[in-house]
Amino acid sequence: MWLLKLVLGLFSGPLSDISNDLKEAYQSKLAATNDKERIAADERINNLEARKAIILAAQSDPFERWVRILFAVPFALYIWKLVVYDKILEWGTTDNLSPDLWNMFYIILGGYFVVNTVRTLKK
Repeated sequence: MWLLKLVLGLFSGPLSDISNDLKEAYQSKLAATNDKERIAADERINNLEARKAIILAAQSDPFERWVRILFAVPFALYIWKLVVYDKILEWGTTDNLSPDLWNMFYIILGGYFVVNTVRTLKK
């Protein structure tokens, strides 16, 4: 179970953490027994919602969108060549990426899945 959480965390990034924190904050608000606890929970919810809004706003910026595409293109070409050219057509071999580049690949891939998931959920 911990391995699954780790892998999902790599792909979901900070929005997943914020979503988990929001869930806990809403549960804290529901479990609050006095006004002080409810106010503290409301403040935490407002803070987390603001952080979430900032991340989503940054992802909708056209400049950032192009930067994200330019970062993703080399990895998309690498995976395309690896799967189609090397594996399906069996026309060659491709050197493996270094661990640092695989980490970058996972971050970029996760960023694309998070954006699409959030956009789907907002509709």
